Amino acid sequence: FIAVLVALTPVAILGRARFLALALVVTLATGGLLFGSEWISLPGSGARYHDISVMNWNVQHGVRTPADQALQLEGVTADLVALVELEPDADSAIEQDAVLTSHYPYRVMAAAEGAGGLALLSRYPISSANSTGEVAWLDLIVATPRGDVHVIVAHPTHATIVKRTRLGVPDSYRTVNRDEAIAVLRTRIDAELATKDRLLVLGDFNTASSEAEYSVLTVGLRDTHVEVGEGPGWTWRPSRLTFLPFGLLRIDYQLTAGAILPASTSIDCSLPG
Repeated sequence: FIAVLVALTPVAILGRARFLALALVVTLATGGLLFGSEWISLPGSGARYHDISVMNWNVQHGVRTPADQALQLEGVTADLVALVELEPDADSAIEQDAVLTSHYPYRVMAAAEGAGGLALLSRYPISSANSTGEVAWLDLIVATPRGDVHVIVAHPTHATIVKRTRLGVPDSYRTVNRDEAIAVLRTRIDAELATKDRLLVLGDFNTASSEAEYSVLTVGLRDTHVEVGEGPGWTWRPSRLTFLPFGLLRIDYQLTAGAILPASTSIDCSLPG
């Protein structure tokens, strides 16, 4: 969408093509209505103070060495750190890092080859932890100083872009498997919402906030970026563009329910992955 505007605007101006210029204005207006809330997000009024800090990081398997991953985590100050796409060798590097194990004495590591591995590093005791292979998620209870917090870390499978032409032009976008995974995850989220406990839902959900499935995922939950974030909040970009210090889509979320109110949020895409 943006590429079309960038490419055709000078053509319309230099060629004095009034019809094309009018079409571009209509396209821009339509795009603004569809995506404006994603491109422009003004800061909201969050909680006046925070008593727990949380970080999610999709480390993107194969992007960095296990040692680099552990070293980068040493500088983190959040109380809870959710990791997505954690592989076994990175798991070992974290467990052998004295700085990390001192900062985060409580850990649940569910590493896996490829993109299915998850982990939660915590400064506070973890009193209960469950995981499932059906959908990549961790289901935990963290005993914070202000009471228990139910934490779900999840990574539903991504949708599939089908390419049929020799040029590799996308033919279709299939979301069935992703949507089924989110539906399974929602059953667990709904069970927790029914108890009215303090709930944190963290991870990479492989659905952009402009997709219909985002509403299925977030119903009854507060989206931290929507509540208190600024700007588009993009967290992901294609692997060929990892050199960019910013994302191009928002698919990673911190969602809350119950007495947990967002206070502030920030995004850092400066590290590849």
